[in-house]
Amino acid sequence: MTEVLKTSVVCRWLQALWRWLGNLPSGSAFAAAWEGSGLRRFCVGVRDHDDPCLHASRMDGAVQSVSRWLSLRSGLGACVRESFLGRLAAGLLRWCQNSVSLRWLTRDGFTGILLTVLGLYAGVDWLLRDVLSVPVLSSLWDEILLAVCLIWILWQRTDRPKVGNRSTSLDLFVLTFLMMALALMILVSPRMSIAVSGYRAACQYLLWFFVVTRLIRNDGDFTRLYRCMLFLAAVIALHGVYQYIVAAPIPEHWTDQAEQSVRTRVYSIFGSPNIMACFMVMFAPMAAGSAYASEGWKGKLLGWGLVLLLGVSCLFTMSRGGWVAMAVAIVIFALLVDRRLLGLLIVAGIASLTLPFVASRIGYLFTDDFAQASAHGGRESRWALGMDYLYRFGNPAVGMGFGVFGGAVAMQNQIHKSYLSYFYMDNYYMKTLVETGYVGLTTYLLMLVGLLGNGLRSLGRCAMQKDRMYPLSAGLFAGICGTLTHCYW
Repeated sequence: MTEVLKTSVVCRWLQALWRWLGNLPSGSAFAAAWEGSGLRRFCVGVRDHDDPCLHASRMDGAVQSVSRWLSLRSGLGACVRESFLGRLAAGLLRWCQNSVSLRWLTRDGFTGILLTVLGLYAGVDWLLRDVLSVPVLSSLWDEILLAVCLIWILWQRTDRPKVGNRSTSLDLFVLTFLMMALALMILVSPRMSIAVSGYRAACQYLLWFFVVTRLIRNDGDFTRLYRCMLFLAAVIALHGVYQYIVAAPIPEHWTDQAEQSVRTRVYSIFGSPNIMACFMVMFAPMAAGSAYASEGWKGKLLGWGLVLLLGVSCLFTMSRGGWVAMAVAIVIFALLVDRRLLGLLIVAGIASLTLPFVASRIGYLFTDDFAQASAHGGRESRWALGMDYLYRFGNPAVGMGFGVFGGAVAMQNQIHKSYLSYFYMDNYYMKTLVETGYVGLTTYLLMLVGLLGNGLRSLGRCAMQKDRMYPLSAGLFAGICGTLTHCYW
């Protein structure tokens, strides 16, 4: 039977397709055209560009001046180390490093502890807010952590004068959006307290970019953060699978009466299947990257097992937008790392269509019931309402102001309830447009272009140098692309 299958037309066709996908980068007419194209020369030029404008800018000069000033204050670091609190902290760190259970946490010093907490951020936030519910700590812990990280970064500058400058061209894109959003918050603020809350919800997370890029010192720090995030994703995915097995209760409006085969949708600690799906989309390609980066078979087996777990959990969210975003992330990862995965994606997609709940969710898209539901309270109607609110009650150029539409801050306050209908906007880009206008959306999209451009350039440099971190970086980039896709739905 085995010999019959090996010599069959289908088997030979699949083997030829597999070899073609694996050899696509070289030896083809497409590859030859790409090698001599102007687009490739442009991409290579961008990859090899060393940001001379950035290093000659006033911002970079100011950062270097502060670093030099802090490095000259090494006496301050010595005073702190010799103080009672300094000796107490050093002793506690040594005790943890000698402990069998805590050695892994403190192996890389206080920087390693901070990176571990950041990698487990979503789990720690859920624990403090929903489980322990400590009144002050649950609402301020992330600000406290941000302040501690900033103080530690400044301390590193005084204690280690040779710490290099970490500025990148992406800093400018992020700072431009933050400054523009701040200006819009001041100019367009029906209520300043709500505008500040909306600005915080929309922009505070971007500050972690500056923190993390300056905390990571080497490949070991990057790997620690990477593994902590994957560990948390695995735990949440397992919880999602458990919810599907026990058929966790869900609100009636999460499904339509026509979708009888959908018995539940998993949401884990997030309370929303769409957010859960987006979380899985971010980390599934990262898990694939860890499988390719691992040298031993155990690491590869663990990585691919995690990919399967995250994919199944995303499937159980029943989020159609999440499924599309997952496919986009896998395609991008396959194009960057191994094109043979495209064949596996096709097989997995066909196999998933045989599942009743997948067929039901996909088939429902092509029914009149879905068209009516979308036009009356669904995505289509919410998008139309968003544009209507922008032009009727706001300024298309600068929007309606932070915290008044489409998000948690707006739902909690509802200051225009007399003439606005409040709801969560699935499309984050539409939410940004309504709140900040075309000026804010343009700045936000430019920041995303800078993010993707810098990511591609970094990947190009890793590939040229044959860096062993390339699969991890490719997984991170693919996850970001999938997340940005999901933000549309």
